[in-house]
Amino acid sequence: MVFNTILLERGLRAQFEAAYKQMLDRPYLQQVRGVMTELPSNAASEKYAWLGDFPLVKEWIGDRAVGMLKDYDYTIKNKDWIIPIGIHENEIADDQIGAIAPRTQMMGQVLAKWPLEMVAALLVNGTTNLAYDGSAFFANRTAPNDNLLAGTGTTLAQIKADIATARAAMMRFASDKARPLGLMMDTIVCPPEIEATMLEAVKSSNIMTTSEGGTYNPISGWIKNVISLPELTDTTDWYGLSTEFALRPFIFQTRQGVRTQLDDTEVKRNKRYIFQADMRGNAGYGFFHMALKVVNS
Repeated sequence: MVFNTILLERGLRAQFEAAYKQMLDRPYLQQVRGVMTELPSNAASEKYAWLGDFPLVKEWIGDRAVGMLKDYDYTIKNKDWIIPIGIHENEIADDQIGAIAPRTQMMGQVLAKWPLEMVAALLVNGTTNLAYDGSAFFANRTAPNDNLLAGTGTTLAQIKADIATARAAMMRFASDKARPLGLMMDTIVCPPEIEATMLEAVKSSNIMTTSEGGTYNPISGWIKNVISLPELTDTTDWYGLSTEFALRPFIFQTRQGVRTQLDDTEVKRNKRYIFQADMRGNAGYGFFHMALKVVNS
């Protein structure tokens, strides 16, 4: 039987794109995308030599003194990514389009959530993968830029104390010229095991105690987003991020946006169409000053 593959592909693409866009609009995914700066790419890789040049305001006296930009050799190489499904010819012949739609929509939803996996991988591997300065992204750097901190535990009181310590540490992170950057930790990424405690620590205006009315919570309002990622393998460690600037802790570069395609080359051999979505790009690290890891042994 001969099918109109143009109409078939058009219908599959419409289902995919609708589900993809709907998933992207979810607040949870918007929070995750908010920790990344999305940049276009025009080559096989992009070199971010400018990452060490954090812009700072200074008094203008005489000629403009612009320091030489260090040639940091930090490069993000683009990779190809794909998500395919197989559609048997009999499904189409038997008018089972309704059964195909959920799989096509699932493709769009899974691809929309893919940045979560990218962020999680950057966090989990941050103690070994290198930042632009040649050190691990999370490392015990020379004070005040130590962004690998020791936590005191995961009880409510311990988490509150560690958040205050981490926030103060990030505010003191300094540029290459030793000037404090005053970065504000506004996002926390944690494993599901401590999400509830983390939310109570940063969202409750009062921490209830045995005394009437409870106790004022001084850190309420400091953190705008708490993101829970199941890919985080250490169930007691968490991460603090600053996302207030245009450049954020992580970079997501796109060489080729999402595209869909219906491939019928396997139909004659095994009666199977392949519908796929693919893209080209990659993710990497931005300023290490905008992120820290709190480790609880």
